[in-house]
Amino acid sequence: MSKRKKPDKEVERIFLTFAEAQDFLGISHQTLYKLIDQGLPSHKIGKKRVFLKEDLVHWIKEH
Repeated sequence: MSKRKKPDKEVERIFLTFAEAQDFLGISHQTLYKLIDQGLPSHKIGKKRVFLKEDLVHWIKEH
C-alpha cells in the first residue's frame, strides 16, 4: 500500500464550500439558498453542496 505524498505547495481549490461561498459573497445562508433557487449554479458532492469560484464570479457579473 502506497502513501499519498503531500504536495510541497498548497493546491488551490476551484470550488468553495457552502460556508466559504457565503463568506465570498458576503451574504447569509438564507440569501445563498434564495440565490440557488434563482439559478445560482451549485454542485453536489455526496451530501455536500459546493460552488465553483468561476461560476460565482460569472453569475454576479450577469445579475
